[in-house]
Amino acid sequence: MNYVQLLQVIAASCLMTVALMLALRTLLQRFNRLLQRYLSPRYLQPRGVRRRKPVSPVERDAHEPS
Repeated sequence: MNYVQLLQVIAASCLMTVALMLALRTLLQRFNRLLQRYLSPRYLQPRGVRRRKPVSPVERDAHEPS
């Protein structure tokens, strides 16, 4: 095996590894979506509560009709 063939084998294995990782990631995402659909809410991970920023007095006055 000469140097050019070695580089071709390395390039082919890199491309196949990237393709395999993308396919595996897609399958895992589909599996997670399927799993979350069938689990009841108590098994889902808790998420933080989003709170709105308080409106500053300058913005509040601009929206109030005079």
